Amino acid sequence: MKNGRTIINICPTVYIFKQNSSSVDDIVNFFHLSEGTKEFLTSASPGECVISLNGSITAIKFEVTPYEKNLVFT
Repeated sequence: MKNGRTIINICPTVYIFKQNSSSVDDIVNFFHLSEGTKEFLTSASPGECVISLNGSITAIKFEVTPYEKNLVFT
């Protein structure tokens, strides 16, 4: 567990996708996230996540373009 934390701490960008209710508290505590972010992480839809970039937290959504969809869903 300690080695994993070290690796995460040296990453300038971290993407946090939907979490189940049993693990979200550990994630929120580790990244010092707000209660609103916790709620977002437990109810996020596919493609939605929180990005931590140099200490700034932002919610984003990835959307597949028609071109990408053709490549992935063949």
